[in-house]
Amino acid sequence: MVVISLHVPPPLAEELERLVKEAGYTSKSEAIREAIRLLIREHRKKVRGGVAT
Repeated sequence: MVVISLHVPPPLAEELERLVKEAGYTSKSEAIREAIRLLIREHRKKVRGGVAT
């Protein structure tokens, strides 16, 4: 995997920690990967006129 470093404000980091615990992700990285997948899927859906892949 490729390593991507990012900065987030403390409130967002706290929400991410809560999400990891509540949703049962094994790590923050796993939750962020899922968020990126969802973002890409939604973007493609918009670009392709509503057809998600």
